[in-house]
Amino acid sequence: MKSNDTPLIPDAVWLEQRLGEGSLWRPDEAGLPVELTDAESREFLLTVGFPAVRLDVVRIDTRHLRDEDGLEPFDADEIYGNRYPDDDSPPKNFCFTVATRYDQHLMLEAADGGITHYDPNGWDHGDGWQGPAADSLPRLAVLLGLIAESSDALESADDAVRAAAIADLRERLIDLDPDVEESGFWGEIFEGLR
Repeated sequence: MKSNDTPLIPDAVWLEQRLGEGSLWRPDEAGLPVELTDAESREFLLTVGFPAVRLDVVRIDTRHLRDEDGLEPFDADEIYGNRYPDDDSPPKNFCFTVATRYDQHLMLEAADGGITHYDPNGWDHGDGWQGPAADSLPRLAVLLGLIAESSDALESADDAVRAAAIADLRERLIDLDPDVEESGFWGEIFEGLR
């Protein structure tokens, strides 16, 4: 562990101390999709950047953000089952995949900057939306930084060390962002760490 002094909005130094030098994806204005209208998310990406890493200990991967179309807009109403199949009107609500874990996605909501859990296996029944997973893109970046900070202890061969690290990490993540406690995405991660 590096410190219990956890920021609500991290800077690049704080993130790179935990995730590694050069780990942040920081696009320029032209690299951001026009569909991303949340001002806080845009500013965070342009000034701080977002981790483009794979956290092996929990299998979260954000490396796709460095791809040419890494922040591709999706029609949120379509993937969350809120649009009738024969509705050909132009999309009004957008979201972007910012992290994956196996086939599960964390989505950045274009208009309000919230992070939601999307299960692509349930879209045809309107079950793709699985609820909030983090308050904002900066908060998700901090959650990823805290996981990286705890990686060595989480992978310890000593069961007591690993159990203490899991309990401490869970408490820190929930204290930072209450959405973590009720999120199925994070629940599966903590289940997998045991």
